Amino acid sequence: MPKSNFIKDNQSIIIGAVAIYFGYNSIIKPLLETLGISKSQAEININQESINPSSAWNPNFWKKQMPATILTDNAANNFVNTIWNSVGWFSDDFDSVLGVFKQLKTKSQVSYLVDKFNQAHQKDLLNWLLGGNAWSYPADRFSANQVKILVDYVNSLKNY
Repeated sequence: MPKSNFIKDNQSIIIGAVAIYFGYNSIIKPLLETLGISKSQAEININQESINPSSAWNPNFWKKQMPATILTDNAANNFVNTIWNSVGWFSDDFDSVLGVFKQLKTKSQVSYLVDKFNQAHQKDLLNWLLGGNAWSYPADRFSANQVKILVDYVNSLKNY
């Protein structure tokens, strides 16, 4: 009886395993992330930023060192409204949100804006920007890459 060749005998299993691996990474995983069933690494990093107590995305950051550079209530309310109204049924306006953040000069101003957003809408701004899953409006909001642009910009600002 001839010796069996491992690759030849298990060819179907090997091909199937390779197909599953590449199919999962290129089709199934992105689909699960799009539907909100699974989180991407970028979303995980953003969620870590939102729970970091020393982050500018924390509504209490601006209160840690007084006097802090903050916004006027009028400016903060206008920014909150601009951000809140940046999402729509068919399209979202990331440029208007980016424009708001480009006007902020310190992390304390970001934190104050986060605080005002939370007071107005009872939502965590960073998580709200990222959104949730595709099943509820307007849960899709901005991509993890777009939100990462905001996080990176904010992290480059001086503290107070």
